Amino acid sequence: MVNVKAGRTATIKDLKAQRCFTDKNCFSNSHIKFLNVLNCKIMDRFQIKGAPTCRVVYPQGLFEKRAVKGTEGDPKYNAIIIVPKSDEVKIKQVTEEYNKAFAELQAKGFKGKSPSAINPKNNCWIDGDAWADREEGKDSFRGYMCLKVASKNFRPIVTDKTKKSILNGVPIPGLTVDQMSDETLEDGDYILCNVSFWVYNNSAAQGIGANVHAVVRMAEGERIGGASSNVEDYIDLEGYE
Repeated sequence: MVNVKAGRTATIKDLKAQRCFTDKNCFSNSHIKFLNVLNCKIMDRFQIKGAPTCRVVYPQGLFEKRAVKGTEGDPKYNAIIIVPKSDEVKIKQVTEEYNKAFAELQAKGFKGKSPSAINPKNNCWIDGDAWADREEGKDSFRGYMCLKVASKNFRPIVTDKTKKSILNGVPIPGLTVDQMSDETLEDGDYILCNVSFWVYNNSAAQGIGANVHAVVRMAEGERIGGASSNVEDYIDLEGYE
């Protein structure tokens, strides 16, 4: 979402400042036409359907902007949503939406015959096994498809099952105590989510990005990304208690 004051429509200057965009509902028809000048297109939002088998990795990035590892540029709201390959229904649904985005990328002049032709840094829907083969420290992603989501200005909606906002220690102005959840969203938790793809093909880069618009925490899950948060994995306290 373009960062503008409440009640003001985004201007052409705002659009140029962001270059590529991730939420078509913030723009008027004239602004959507301007996206075409920049050779970007936002695809339709969709909820990943079915039982909550999707999980979130590095969730704190959904609450506060952080640098996206392996990319250049400003910090963004970002995380990784992983979908088990065993959940064929979800894999099929997300891949079909992704293929629509790839077809749009080709329509905008991308010469690659398949998504594998996209620079991995500019591709948001990736095979966790291939990622682990390519990079050290990614073995936790084996057996999953990984959706890398990022947004420069739009903080995703994150709630518990009762629709109360999860904050993870990062306040939202104007929120009352009754609207706040006691839960936190942790690495590996099971979620429902609403996402969208967007494509870009310009002189700087060509690829497919993704944004997550809303997340509902459904259940606790085992930690996946990063180092363990359990002190017992680092220090043996036997004999000191």
